[in-house]
Amino acid sequence: MISSSLTQHLLHFALLSTRTSAFQIKRHASGLATSYDYIIAGGGTSGLTVADRLTSAFPTRSVLVVEYGQLVNSSVILTPAATVPDPRYAFQIRSQPEPGLNNRSFTVTVGKIVGGCSAINAQMFDRGSAADYDAWGDVAGEEYKREGWSWEGLLPYFKKSVTFTPPAKEAVDRFGYTFDAEAAYGGNGSIQASYPPFQWQSEKLLRTAWKELGVKEQQEGAGGDAYGVFWFPSSQDPKTQTRSYGRTGHYDPVADRSNYHLLVGHKVTEVILGASDSDNSAFQARGVKIVSVDGKNASSFDVFSKQEVILAAGTIHTPGILQRSGIGPADVLKAANITTKVELPGVGQNLQDHALGNLFYNMTNNTLPGPIDMYMNRTLMEEAQRQYSQNHTGPLTLSGGNSGAFLPLSTITNTSSAIISALTAQSPSSYLPNSTHPTVLEGYSRQLDALKDLLSSNAAAVFEYPIGSGALISFLKPLSRGTVNIDPTDPLAGPLVNYRTFTNPLDLTLYQHGVKMFRRYYTTPTAQTLGPVELIPGAAVQTDEDWMKWLPKSISPSFYHPVGTAALGPKSRGGVVGPDLRVYGVGRLRVVDASVMPLIPGTHTSSTVYAVAEKAADLIIGAA
Repeated sequence: MISSSLTQHLLHFALLSTRTSAFQIKRHASGLATSYDYIIAGGGTSGLTVADRLTSAFPTRSVLVVEYGQLVNSSVILTPAATVPDPRYAFQIRSQPEPGLNNRSFTVTVGKIVGGCSAINAQMFDRGSAADYDAWGDVAGEEYKREGWSWEGLLPYFKKSVTFTPPAKEAVDRFGYTFDAEAAYGGNGSIQASYPPFQWQSEKLLRTAWKELGVKEQQEGAGGDAYGVFWFPSSQDPKTQTRSYGRTGHYDPVADRSNYHLLVGHKVTEVILGASDSDNSAFQARGVKIVSVDGKNASSFDVFSKQEVILAAGTIHTPGILQRSGIGPADVLKAANITTKVELPGVGQNLQDHALGNLFYNMTNNTLPGPIDMYMNRTLMEEAQRQYSQNHTGPLTLSGGNSGAFLPLSTITNTSSAIISALTAQSPSSYLPNSTHPTVLEGYSRQLDALKDLLSSNAAAVFEYPIGSGALISFLKPLSRGTVNIDPTDPLAGPLVNYRTFTNPLDLTLYQHGVKMFRRYYTTPTAQTLGPVELIPGAAVQTDEDWMKWLPKSISPSFYHPVGTAALGPKSRGGVVGPDLRVYGVGRLRVVDASVMPLIPGTHTSSTVYAVAEKAADLIIGAA
């Protein structure tokens, strides 16, 4: 059964697609102009945000967005409860074997659809702590702080990017929702943020158990206090209880703008570089090479830009575009037989993600229904579908969750000072590949200094424990760094992704403390009322040595939050883009996606990508 709200949305999408397909939506090279003022590589979260802002600010200037995926009308995308990424709408890249994870290989899941990752994520729409974003300036330098790459500088863009709708009093009374709209919101953005009209009964119980461990309860996390236990909204339209994402917020309402073309089913393979008009850059972006993703041996074609080329292909694909263009580490380019035009050692380096663990407990005394029961019981599912269809209520309005325990290191272990001392004693070069350029090493050294402060802070979370999602644990402050580079044997093929999880051995030590926290959690009086019996890892894992053996066999390297592969920062620290997001050595070329984040914040990254994109749009508009 499809709800009436979904039916209306799908009809709207179909009519919109039909109305604009002959004009703005392009599917073949023949439908394009030979040149545009702005060309954006990637029609995902950041690309659609920037395109919306540019086409509004410059009605007489043309914008082309090039997206690998398609414009998809699907009830699965719109329904909040359908949070498992559909493989049709996501890349299924395989990572390289991970030495720190027993040489296992993993699926690298990123969006392949108009709307990008915001179309397939779990809609968890929180922000990191103020300390997380201030650390960006600490790593990049004072110039970046002055240019707003800090909590104070980004907060206006967080606010601008969303429209927050407070929950109804009935929902506040029933579920205990807390929020502070004045501290965190106040904008009138295109993306909707709201709380669903449903929570499972176990939610309140699970939150209480964390408080019994002495974890602080915050009224609001999105105002900079993202530590402790707090509620956070979903990226969800409160009127229809459907997903709010890049397409619904930043494309559908503006798709009929005459200066806006969206090319689907194509990818940008490289940036066309020419002689620079400026003494400050060796080259200038003149346009892009594009190839259709349908069929084999598709020929590429060129489209030229009059103003700027903007890379919004994401952490996993932006480095490849740069490297194929001759911009990146000299050794990587040489191995792929690509002429180095601008040597930028940081391109494709500095990959970070939130490694994800999962313990399993059997709740022998639990009589409360939950999501597993709904999916296994036809009667419960039919009732959920009825509630959603008729009233926009019930379990199907609940996406990945709206609550979590975000814990600083000092809350998890009393050995935090010893861990900081061990980190201080490390030589950064010992934990990066031998071929790492000295400038990238210098940047990593600065990151470790910033991470010492974050690990020592009581106002920055090191682990997240999503509430209501089972015994999940997400590692928010990894010390290890990975890489994303082109395949030297076939540069046009999928990228070579190396997460390099646990290559810094202190990460394994930290994670051990993080998972042991769950055992303490399930000894609290409230949690004990559920009769928890640990099945995985179970009684066989008791000592530190046991944990050190179990973790590499059990942890996933990704919570779908990759960042960092074209990082903000000076070239002397492995930076790829300056504070204006311009790529060093190349005029008229910027990066506006998650790859610019120098350090991964302690949060689900969607809302941060929107904020970065809003700031990027202002930078581009201001420079015009």
